Amino acid sequence: MRSRYTAFALGGLGGYLVSTWDPGALDPTLTSAALDQRDQQWLGLEIVDVRTAGARATVEFKARFRPRRAVPSGPDQPLHERSRFRRHRGNWLYVDGIIDPPPADSPSRNAPCPCGSGKKAKRCCLQ
Repeated sequence: MRSRYTAFALGGLGGYLVSTWDPGALDPTLTSAALDQRDQQWLGLEIVDVRTAGARATVEFKARFRPRRAVPSGPDQPLHERSRFRRHRGNWLYVDGIIDPPPADSPSRNAPCPCGSGKKAKRCCLQ
């Protein structure tokens, strides 16, 4: 997660972003050139929560950015996302994310685990 944020913040690393995206979840129209755009200045990253379950993980984060076209004294913009990752051949790949996710309340023990594993919460992240 942090390496993907850094790639966005530095810009020009669209190839890296594509290579760390789950191929089954990557929009075929999204190119590394499109990801190289530096339309915003990234100002900070806060990891809120990390949940892993085997080869799957969920990372909730808050990032701050400022649009490049904004007045220098303009307000920072927030990005709050809960991203899903899966491990493939030892590497974590970005699957998708929910922007402005609802609060992560603890699920009941018999509810499906919020990490997306398909298991009951009591057999997964609540152990």
